[in-house]
Amino acid sequence: MGTTIQTLFMTAMLALCLAWPVASQANRSIPDEPGEELLVGQSYDTIVGLLFREYSLRGNGQVDYRTARHILGLSYDDPTTEELDVAPYPIFYWYDANQDGQWDMWVDRDGEGHLADAVRYDWRQGEELMTSSKTW
Repeated sequence: MGTTIQTLFMTAMLALCLAWPVASQANRSIPDEPGEELLVGQSYDTIVGLLFREYSLRGNGQVDYRTARHILGLSYDDPTTEELDVAPYPIFYWYDANQDGQWDMWVDRDGEGHLADAVRYDWRQGEELMTSSKTW
């Protein structure tokens, strides 16, 4: 009887130890979008219609936070410059908490700037769609 309890306890502990890192990483949150003082650079792509902004939260120049906003319009009042009209809040957020190249991505589908509404994006979501469809 004692051996059975020990076996069950050890099995439960092993399962907990294996699940712990995955559970803690999955619940990581994203910080608020930083201010202009931490902005490292920005670029835009009119083909996909997004303005990308890159930040260094630690202030060391290494990019560890990115956002992407919808481009609502583009004007050419002056032939030498383009002026962008962009959404007030990002729809995509990327965060590299440890500055180790392991980026997490969030999507705010409403684009209202409430990070509580942003959900983690998992690239495997699309993989399910691809594997469930037939190709002829």
